[in-house]
Amino acid sequence: MIPTRFRRPRVAVAVAAALALTVTPTGAPPVRAAQAAASQVVSFTVGQDGRLYLASPAGITPFGSTAVAPPNAGVGAARQPDGNVAAFVIGTQGGLVAAVTSSATSNISVYRDGAAGLAPPGAKVSAVTDSAGYLHVFFAGTDGAIYSASYNRQVRPGSGPQRVSAPGLAPPGAVVAAARQSTMPGVVFVGADGALTSVWRTSAGTWATIPAGPAGLAPPGGGVAVAATAGVQAYVAGLDGRIWQVGFAFGPRPEPWQPVAITGAGAAPPGARLAAAQFAGGPSNVFFAGSDGAVRVVTNMAGGWQQSVTTAAGAAKPGGPLAIVAVDDYLYSAWCGNDLWWWLYWWWRRPPPPPPWWGDPLTLPLNQPIEYGTEVAITLYR
Repeated sequence: MIPTRFRRPRVAVAVAAALALTVTPTGAPPVRAAQAAASQVVSFTVGQDGRLYLASPAGITPFGSTAVAPPNAGVGAARQPDGNVAAFVIGTQGGLVAAVTSSATSNISVYRDGAAGLAPPGAKVSAVTDSAGYLHVFFAGTDGAIYSASYNRQVRPGSGPQRVSAPGLAPPGAVVAAARQSTMPGVVFVGADGALTSVWRTSAGTWATIPAGPAGLAPPGGGVAVAATAGVQAYVAGLDGRIWQVGFAFGPRPEPWQPVAITGAGAAPPGARLAAAQFAGGPSNVFFAGSDGAVRVVTNMAGGWQQSVTTAAGAAKPGGPLAIVAVDDYLYSAWCGNDLWWWLYWWWRRPPPPPPWWGDPLTLPLNQPIEYGTEVAITLYR
């Protein structure tokens, strides 16, 4: 364990004001509520020096002094029940590494948990906290199996990641999207055969692999995202550029779930990285960067699925990584653009519905060694 100092993110008044909407007629969101929501959001990436970096509306700062992973490594993040945040990477040793904040001090504790050589260094990783306070982390190993590590309320070194599927199921280091159905964790990914595939822990404590789409639907290991409220909705960018949705009911069963196209062909680069979130009692939203680098959203806010352009062209790496989180009635998206870290802020209760939504970008200069189009994760803090 390596303790390092960490200054908790604070939202300066000037920055918080920039998050308020530029158009403020009747129906605009309360500015104080927007500022409060922003102060809870942090995002992470791995720099060219191998260190984790934290971005908040206050700026970008190193998240610890230790090099933990290769440049542009995959990164996952989740909030623990006590409000502290944990960020996860596959380190240079090919094993799971966690960086965790402390509510008692301003230190960051960095742990290596489990064996080395489980996954390609820098492999994609995803994390989720379930309703019972357990935090679950998933990744695809060098043997093509899915691995998972679980923590009871606080992230501490334990038995390390365990294999929860057969080998050869996924391309090593594939994009994975952690999900939960109440207390049952799971993960969704595009398998080696190009089929949307999921692995879920059952009520008996065993793990079940559930195919969730036909073979050849999407590029193996390509982009996938999940949004969960009453159930889990998975999204994938297919080989024909359509974005497909598959719904999982509570208590996963080996049913022949059928993908439903929510866009036309050519909407997204095949295998594009997706980010999804659903508001409680509100619409589902899927973000991606199109072939022109403009960030787009597909939402069912008005009933049927509609696509809207949310930025100018060139704001993001085409098909590249981005992350989103919903906070009350607000949604924040983060990605690394050309010399800028982007935060895109949305308030979904705009009358009347259909898109484009109200929203404002907040850009932060990339004055740290962070590469264009690098991997990002976003979560709540406190």
